[in-house]
Amino acid sequence: MYNYLLTLHIISAMTAIVAVAGYPLVMSGLRTTEQAKFGLTLLEKLAVLPKVGGTLLFLTGLAFGYQQTYLFRQLWYWLAIALFGVILIIMAALLPNGIKRQRALLHPIQGGTLPDAYRRSRRRSLQLEVIANVCVVMSILLMVFQPS
Repeated sequence: MYNYLLTLHIISAMTAIVAVAGYPLVMSGLRTTEQAKFGLTLLEKLAVLPKVGGTLLFLTGLAFGYQQTYLFRQLWYWLAIALFGVILIIMAALLPNGIKRQRALLHPIQGGTLPDAYRRSRRRSLQLEVIANVCVVMSILLMVFQPS
């Protein structure tokens, strides 16, 4: 049972991490309004990955805790759960709201360069994406090294 749970946990982590790491990569090279609209559409489609992967990751992580109850007494385990909460808030609430706001800013524009309001909103989203990526790296380090 442990090996199946571990496999599901790793696959879930990869699914969620791909989206977290992919958001800034998708949006980094956009220069025109049409490119930005396409990028936002792509991000909306990618949004399912952190939701599904993150949910499975959280559930399998808790299942590990119930299988090995000593984990609930480990600080690294609770820190990993807290970091997951930060990632979840960013990926499931803050970034989708930013995408909607950016899409609304671009909607009336039919081409050309990106407006300053969009660039400011995108910069804020990029900051959130960086925070999410730092949290991902920290949680991976916690799970690999399991400091006591």
